Amino acid sequence: MSLKKHYYNKGVERCYTCKFIDEYALNIKDEGETPQGYDGTAVCCKYDKSKAESSENRLWISPCWNACHKYQQCTERQADYLDIFDEQSQSIIKNPNDISKIK
Repeated sequence: MSLKKHYYNKGVERCYTCKFIDEYALNIKDEGETPQGYDGTAVCCKYDKSKAESSENRLWISPCWNACHKYQQCTERQADYLDIFDEQSQSIIKNPNDISKIK
């Protein structure tokens, strides 16, 4: 089970379980493996570049951080990596990545 699914099942409000997280932005794993940057960094798709960076407005985030005021719980399909949040369309879309190896 992924940490994302574990947090989702427990109802933990972390960036991991936010519907706006992009865990693939810095993916360095092989195709189909759990998305993971060198240090676990992900991207917040609700970052507002017109505002100053702060604890409530960051582009680069740790998935394990406590949720901010923009938090909305991810869907169960997002917790299973079947869907992801698409920054371009600002909507949830089917995950285009091969997730067959994610347990």
